[in-house]
Amino acid sequence: MVRKVIPLAAAACLAASCAASDKQTQVTVVLTSETEIPKELDELHITVTAGNGSTVYDNVYTVREPSFFATTLAIIPADEDSLKSPFVVEVRAKSGNNVGVVRRAIVSYVKGRTLMLPMPLRMACFSFKDCGVDATCAGGTCQKATVRAEELLDYEDKYVFETADNPCFEEDRCLRESQPITVAPDCTFQLPTPTPVASGARPSLNVSVRWAAADNRVIALDHGDTVEGWSVAPNAPDRGQISPGVCRSLLDPEPDPAKRDVPDRALDARLSSACPAKTKTQPYCRRSNNQQSGIGTTIQR
Repeated sequence: MVRKVIPLAAAACLAASCAASDKQTQVTVVLTSETEIPKELDELHITVTAGNGSTVYDNVYTVREPSFFATTLAIIPADEDSLKSPFVVEVRAKSGNNVGVVRRAIVSYVKGRTLMLPMPLRMACFSFKDCGVDATCAGGTCQKATVRAEELLDYEDKYVFETADNPCFEEDRCLRESQPITVAPDCTFQLPTPTPVASGARPSLNVSVRWAAADNRVIALDHGDTVEGWSVAPNAPDRGQISPGVCRSLLDPEPDPAKRDVPDRALDARLSSACPAKTKTQPYCRRSNNQQSGIGTTIQR
């Protein structure tokens, strides 16, 4: 469990002891990764840029231990002026000299709230094109980097780490027996049991994807996430729907990563009914052998 605190101020005020800092009003960045540590990711370069364009935080983390993820990074205002404009958080994940994933968010403080800002590093965004300074890759598509405060939850440990009141997601148990499914050109697939969208029900099944960069394992998609995960199709309670970027990768027959819209190829999508659906606010369980979480589970091919 790793936590860091950054005061958002001028470069001279990077110590957590800045007298004017407000530790209730803050943005807590939550970093998770779908890559094995350190085999597929061994370095993180994190920068925070203030609204006036000045870089107020710039640090490189060497990631050698699997227990590094999940990681939280608390960004706090140093003074009232820090509350007046949005700031940019950028994460560059590297393996050796290669930048694998770039995740970017533009966010503002809300006085009196500790906002939780998820910044997952996903396989769908590995080796993805640069989306531009005001955008970011999310789920294999370019999305606006600006995140509205009303879209964010208040930070609680239970959304990130294993706690008694929010059971964690056991990848091995929930995904190991997954079976391939057929995804139609409209990105939908057959559900074993109809699940009306209006009911708000959490299906007792999980959708996972096997990626070319990690073809020995399947990685869960979050239910209810139309940008990076999967959902029940709006007008068809007997059909599930995979998010556009993942679907585009899955259905694209082009083998050359340089010619693909989503460079990392989704080899297949799978379905398992062993557990209730994984959601964005359900943390992964840590493995007892290496403490890593959120990287999928090895399957028999």
